[in-house]
Amino acid sequence: MKRPTRLFALAIAAACMVGGLAGIPAASASSTDAAFNSATGGLNVDYAKYLSKHDIVYNRPNTDPDYGLTVGNGKTGAMAWNDNGLKMQVSGVDASEQTAFGAGLVKLNTTPAMDTGYSTFQQRLSMYNGTLTTKYDSNRTVTVMGKPNSEVMGVHVDDTRGGVSSVSLDLSLWDLGQLGNSGDVPNLDTWKNVSTYADSTGAGISRGQADPNNFGYTLAATVEGAPFTTKVVDSKTVRLTITPSSSYTIWFTTSTRLNASDHNSVNAAKSALSSVKSTGYASTLTSYQNWWHSFWQKSFVQYSNATGDADYMENAYYLGTYMIAAGGFANYPFHFINGDFRATGDNTKWSNAYWYWNQRDVYNSFLASNHADVMNTFNNLYSRNFNTLKAYTKTRYNVDGIWVPETMGWDGNARGTVGSDYTKNIWSTGYEAAFNMYQQYKYTNDSNYLRNTAYPFMREVAKFYTQMLSVDSSGKYYVASSNSHETYWNVPNAITDLAAVRSLFPIAIQTAKDLGQDASLVPQWQKVLDNLIAYPSDANTYLPHTPPIAQTRNNENVASELIWPYNITGIGYPDQQKAVNTWNARPFPYGNVWANDAVQAARLGLGNQTFDGMKTMLKKYQTYPNGLTDNTNGVFEYFGVHLSAMNESLLQSYNGKIRVFPAVPSDSSFVGKFTLQASGGFTVSSEREAGEVKYVGLKSQYGNSTTIVNPWGNQQVRVRKASDNSTVLTTSDPEFKLTTAANTVYVVERTAKPLSGYSATTLTGTANQDAKTLAGTNSTLGIGKTANPMVNDSAVTYDSNWYSTSARGYGDYNDDTHHSTVVGATAQYTFTGTGIQYLSERNGDMGKVDVYLDNALQGTVDLYVSGARQAQQVVWQKSGLAGGSHTIKVVNKSTSVGMIDAFRITP
Repeated sequence: MKRPTRLFALAIAAACMVGGLAGIPAASASSTDAAFNSATGGLNVDYAKYLSKHDIVYNRPNTDPDYGLTVGNGKTGAMAWNDNGLKMQVSGVDASEQTAFGAGLVKLNTTPAMDTGYSTFQQRLSMYNGTLTTKYDSNRTVTVMGKPNSEVMGVHVDDTRGGVSSVSLDLSLWDLGQLGNSGDVPNLDTWKNVSTYADSTGAGISRGQADPNNFGYTLAATVEGAPFTTKVVDSKTVRLTITPSSSYTIWFTTSTRLNASDHNSVNAAKSALSSVKSTGYASTLTSYQNWWHSFWQKSFVQYSNATGDADYMENAYYLGTYMIAAGGFANYPFHFINGDFRATGDNTKWSNAYWYWNQRDVYNSFLASNHADVMNTFNNLYSRNFNTLKAYTKTRYNVDGIWVPETMGWDGNARGTVGSDYTKNIWSTGYEAAFNMYQQYKYTNDSNYLRNTAYPFMREVAKFYTQMLSVDSSGKYYVASSNSHETYWNVPNAITDLAAVRSLFPIAIQTAKDLGQDASLVPQWQKVLDNLIAYPSDANTYLPHTPPIAQTRNNENVASELIWPYNITGIGYPDQQKAVNTWNARPFPYGNVWANDAVQAARLGLGNQTFDGMKTMLKKYQTYPNGLTDNTNGVFEYFGVHLSAMNESLLQSYNGKIRVFPAVPSDSSFVGKFTLQASGGFTVSSEREAGEVKYVGLKSQYGNSTTIVNPWGNQQVRVRKASDNSTVLTTSDPEFKLTTAANTVYVVERTAKPLSGYSATTLTGTANQDAKTLAGTNSTLGIGKTANPMVNDSAVTYDSNWYSTSARGYGDYNDDTHHSTVVGATAQYTFTGTGIQYLSERNGDMGKVDVYLDNALQGTVDLYVSGARQAQQVVWQKSGLAGGSHTIKVVNKSTSVGMIDAFRITP
């Protein structure tokens, strides 16, 4: 994790939506029907229609790259916006170390331009199909899609306009002269050196071709369905000139050296493009859509209420799942801050390594949503580096075991950790990696994975702790000095380390016994467990380490880690109230994009706090209409937290007990329905409406036993085998053990109100057609037909000489501004409209700025005024512009303060 920065919120809600929630129908519910399918063990869902209500829709062209919609095939992704047509920044997860560098820009150009001369426009991200489709009237449709299990994507164009005189596709890079080593690459020059090719098969750009780690890639393209020629335009641009046609497909790839059999990315690109072109667009699109359909059908979540707030949260759930999965099937993890999606060239931060805390936020929900293959990508980063980590642990600590650096490079290196006071003495990361591997086993029942991967890693981490703990005169084990994560440095008895031992050692002991291994280690681990000192605490709360509390260095709620993800307290535990007190007293509520407060609230059974927490996180961090954030500490991370919080509010199974709806809001209109995966290999489905849980459906995949918490308290329930309706158990106990048979569906129902009393239904939906807003926040999904005239300063592109401030209290729009005292400091914004106003403060410490419109100097504006400071002043304006795209540029003229507060756009 990183040092915190402030968030600058962006108000982008369409004017017609101000004052409430738009685009979301009130939740429709029926307490008399049920969607459970006794044959499959899941809910009956029309996934195509249901997910269509969560499509992200732009009803006017978006020219802001930060708002670009995101589409990907699991390994390669694109962030797309409108620039007199279609423009995308493309990235590949495995293209560079920690996905530090973007792959390039793809720009489709037509004459006349694709987005001229139309009356209707809609751009739609369909999560069910995995496609991004842009329609202009009825005569132009551009569809971005991909080939599954590959690094290939496509742009299919249907353009039946008459008079199209030219079509071209440019692949290009940005200026690499100032490229920094944000990705900890061993040779930056190989990432500055660019090679190109253009021949009859297509054209491409390559970088990183001499990277000694075998990273590097080729961004290349070809065309299906129309003749084309190719040429190298300049040192960083190649072009395909396409004969105008009513229908054609452009295939492009970010073929990586890492995944090429001979590390030759050019050959790999040519081969991949030839293959997909031979298969053809229609067949590839069908295969791609089927791949996404299969992905979605593995689980289901409904989270809705009468006001629509919960429905917006549900939309964010599906969008976040889509974005992470769109980059979640590569060799290396979807980096928490880069992933596949950005529009900033190579500019990024925190790319020198994978921060475990942040990566867990992205990935930890995917076991419950029945996508262990996605979680496996994350776990593989650590298991594949087993030998490297073990060797480095010996070198650094002179102990036999595994210590995992909190900030670890792709190859297991610790350079990002050992040089940082924030992370160099964190011990607990190894536990988290080992525990997540064990969790993967618990959800998949893969005994080979347990024996060959998860347990060996668990064993080595347990050995590390056994040797690193100190022993006092009474025989108690304690931690002399380590970091209590990033927030408290070099402190005694970090609660994260004590919790790691209490969580890991029991399962390591049991697994060793089950596997018949390490008989000599088990007594050592048991001795440590039996004699470990208590957690640091006061009378009411747990503390992050033994007092006195050290200076705080980061905004983490470390003591709350016991609740999640360390999994050693929660609902029904003897210390539940103390855990609740600790959560209530946490020092940094929702303090940054990594804040997992809402997940922990769910684990404590705090339904209203879970709901409010998810909404708070969206309010604070979901600032762009594509679902992303302007907080540069983690572009996707808060989405991952959101997924975990919603899953945990609906189903919990972390302690071997299955609980349905453990943390839902008290709102009587709330409707919750789900099919999710429980630890132990159980597919669990349930529905809750009007405050009533209707039933619990359970499909046992492997025949394990489990404990079910009675959702009706002490009411009598029966457990019925769905295949023959035989009753296998009747009980009024508040929780009960269920022994199951593999591949068998069971129904847990009230004896007095069985499932048979509900009529059968299928869950469905109506396709979204507009932008949505979250009431009481600036959060929106999608863009409406009518632009919000106010554009906050944070949407503007600034050079490095501008500085942002927030919470100013002077009356600025959104209470934030950007300012500079550097002569020549430049900021610009591209907008679509017929007029613009430039808003700023005026004050006695302020100077002059030049204003340009479409690269023509409009005049010099003096921001100086004597007397009181003036806020939200229109300091320059222009009207009567030709409708279309324009760019305003502001250049600071002096060492006095130049400022931008906002722009007001006339559509």
